[in-house]
Amino acid sequence: MPRGRRRKPFKLKLKPTTLYTFSTVGLFILAGVIILSFSRQGPFLTKLYLILTHYFGWGVIFFPFLLMVAGLMLSRLRWRLAHPNVLVGGLLLLFSSIALSRSGLIGFEMWQNLAFLITSVGAFLFLLGFAFIGLVVFFNTSLEEMLLFLGKIFSLLRKATTRSQLNGKRLPFQIKEQRASERPALKIPTESGKPATVDLEGGKSPLKSLSAEGQVWEYPSLSLLADGLSGKADRGDIKGNAEKIEKTLESFGISARVSEVNLGPAVTQYALEIALGTKLSKVTALANDLALALAAPTGQIRIEAPIPGRSLVGVEVPNRSLEIVSLKRMLTSEQMKRNKSKLSVALGLNVSGEPIIADIGRMPHVLIAGATGSGKSVCIHSFITTFLFRASPAEVRLILIDPKRVELTQYNGIPHLLTPVIIEANKVLSALEWSIQTMDERYKKFAEVGVRNIEAYNELAGFTALPYIVIIIDELADIIMYAPAEVEDKICRIAQMAR
Repeated sequence: MPRGRRRKPFKLKLKPTTLYTFSTVGLFILAGVIILSFSRQGPFLTKLYLILTHYFGWGVIFFPFLLMVAGLMLSRLRWRLAHPNVLVGGLLLLFSSIALSRSGLIGFEMWQNLAFLITSVGAFLFLLGFAFIGLVVFFNTSLEEMLLFLGKIFSLLRKATTRSQLNGKRLPFQIKEQRASERPALKIPTESGKPATVDLEGGKSPLKSLSAEGQVWEYPSLSLLADGLSGKADRGDIKGNAEKIEKTLESFGISARVSEVNLGPAVTQYALEIALGTKLSKVTALANDLALALAAPTGQIRIEAPIPGRSLVGVEVPNRSLEIVSLKRMLTSEQMKRNKSKLSVALGLNVSGEPIIADIGRMPHVLIAGATGSGKSVCIHSFITTFLFRASPAEVRLILIDPKRVELTQYNGIPHLLTPVIIEANKVLSALEWSIQTMDERYKKFAEVGVRNIEAYNELAGFTALPYIVIIIDELADIIMYAPAEVEDKICRIAQMAR
């Protein structure tokens, strides 16, 4: 009889990546089961919780985090915490913490053995040192930075404790708020009865002087602005782009890894960790090669080497479509809320998507330039709208000049205007001349009371005695063409002295 073919034994061959995937999923499942055991519902979960707390005490709360970090390390997923230093530092922190607190059987035994060998004081110092080493390894930082970080934490805790103690005690006196009209104000000489005027058409057009005792100004509600406009940025395949950047640099002999991605409204920044000893000039020279590999929409990318304040190199890739940034988002941002200046304006979002707030009072002059359609007029409108939402007419007054007659004329009638929007070129000289005269008069007042700027003057007065005056000119080139020498001289004088 013919012999039958020998069957090959069944053998399961799996790729290493498949095994890593199984391990990652298993570690995440185990972490989830441990988290569920904290509820102590069901016999299995309750038994698991009792076993873990018996051996590790309160340190069991770190287990899910450490297991997930280990799982992410086995996978190819990119996460900031998926690094060996996080796992090793977390384990050092776990065991040193439970030993210091003598939590669980393992922690108690570690403390007892160390105290027997090097006394209780030695054991405390030894474990405290290990905990500190764990922190340094966990954050992958230096000793100086860690000490500075801990100092800030202790300072915040001390301030919070002091504040809570003061809030709990009743003060032996009553604090009464003083209104601006009740404060003892410094008497500052003013020329009453002489309202400022601007000669726009050969005659005198009176400008009403500001009164410190006006009605309470009601600021416009931010609900008037749109919550958000459609138009999210199309950034393409972020993960795929990160891999292309790494492979392209590797093909040129540069070892680099994308450590983080910053999502901006116009560009996406890929932050690279470059191997030690690599010249940055080699990276910047590959801008065109990276643009080709990434198929950049504009055909160009920007390499920031290094990113200011960080030991990373930024590769900025233009988005395929831009993100629309609403003014309401800027005005409700924490950066704008923290800024108390009445001349603060919203510029937009930076590469990392963080709001950029500028103070015109510190600039103190701005020249906005750009090609047609680049957003110059939109920037001016955002400046003016920010003033209207954040400042009263007693705090900020405006002089708007619009020779095109289409951009700024819509603001006619707002109470912040010193004069209707100027659209005739021959009236611009009168407005600038009045501004110079007002500037000189203010400097005389400052000298009489011994102050240097308008902030100190208003502080001495006890109220907003003098408002800021902001002059906005749209299409400056058209104005200068009308009277080049006169307009340029007056603008230069204002720019040099009006600070």
